[in-house]
Amino acid sequence: MSSNLPPLARAKYQEYLDAGALEERIKKLEEFLSLVPKHKATEKIVALNKSRLAKMKREFEDRKQKQKTTQKIISPFSIKKEGIQVILISNFQTPGVGKTSLLNYLTGAAEDKIGKFTALPEIGIYQYQKIRFQIVEMPSIMEGASDGVGNGKEILSQLRAADLLCFCIDLSRNIEEQMDLLVYELSRADIRINQSPPPLTIEKTGANKIQVLYLTKEAKDINRMEELTEEIKEVVYANGVRNGIIKIYGEITLDNIIDVLTPSVVYKKVIILGTKGDLSHTQEVFENLKKSYTDKFPIILGTSFQKENFPKEFGEIILKFLKKIRIYTMSGGIVAQQPLIMDLSVNLSVRVKDVAIKIHRSFYESFDHAIVIREGERQKRKKVGLDYILKDNDIVEIHIT
Repeated sequence: MSSNLPPLARAKYQEYLDAGALEERIKKLEEFLSLVPKHKATEKIVALNKSRLAKMKREFEDRKQKQKTTQKIISPFSIKKEGIQVILISNFQTPGVGKTSLLNYLTGAAEDKIGKFTALPEIGIYQYQKIRFQIVEMPSIMEGASDGVGNGKEILSQLRAADLLCFCIDLSRNIEEQMDLLVYELSRADIRINQSPPPLTIEKTGANKIQVLYLTKEAKDINRMEELTEEIKEVVYANGVRNGIIKIYGEITLDNIIDVLTPSVVYKKVIILGTKGDLSHTQEVFENLKKSYTDKFPIILGTSFQKENFPKEFGEIILKFLKKIRIYTMSGGIVAQQPLIMDLSVNLSVRVKDVAIKIHRSFYESFDHAIVIREGERQKRKKVGLDYILKDNDIVEIHIT
């Protein structure tokens, strides 16, 4: 145990070592980590024990799953996706932050619910240029939600499946308290906010112990590579992996290693909506909100429904932030009414073959050529192959053999 740790942390670590039941060991280790000061000298011990904690939590969840009955119960907080799913969340406070007003403004689906406590999700459909956005108002996140307080685990489970999360922040109240609670509870539920998955993979093998490979120029330029390699091996070993290959493609941290070893980690796009912008003094608060959080939250919008202050191009903002484009299919000269929504973030581009596969695998396997119509181009109509890169609002007709 490092001599850099304060006495309280050392005592808590001993309690963890002395604990018997798995649930008690998890609790004591979490308490120990909360007492460890975060600086360079403690980075390794924090990473090792986070890795042990992740392993114990997996074991605990596996045990709970085995104890559950085989009867399938559908949770009222589980929402089947329709179109692009956008979830409105806030921390718990009375009166509320205005999520219901926002839902009603966008969809007209909650006029009789405004000003009332929301115990269950409310759902509406927002239409933008023939694209359906499913707007879900979730009940508020309470302190301790990640431990199950206020149906927290069920609510957080649905957040993991959404396309976009919107933090609704009441500009008439303390913005730091609201943000801190939401960020903390999502982090504890293994939801990573506005982060890309780390540039590494971990593959378990049957032999040859643990190997660490640096496969790109950026990865090979990492400082103190030899020391980092040994730390990575220790963290992976503490997580229960005895043999494996770690492939690194860019700059990483030990926390990135733990995230990749934790199957429950998901990466979600989040924007902030400041509510009650029509009240006095909220403009200054909104400017403070932007100043404090823009680094982590690229999109922060102020709203006022009394003043009808809300971006008319909200759907366009969502599409660009999620890196999605619209592709219209055509058959026999007739263009489909609704576009396919294609994801740019997967391969950094959308090609004809991606559209063919999304329509049906047989269109890809029997592909002959495609006709692409692009408005505003000198050559409006082109005959192209599978690797042709598409742009937003292109029209594609696929011909098969």
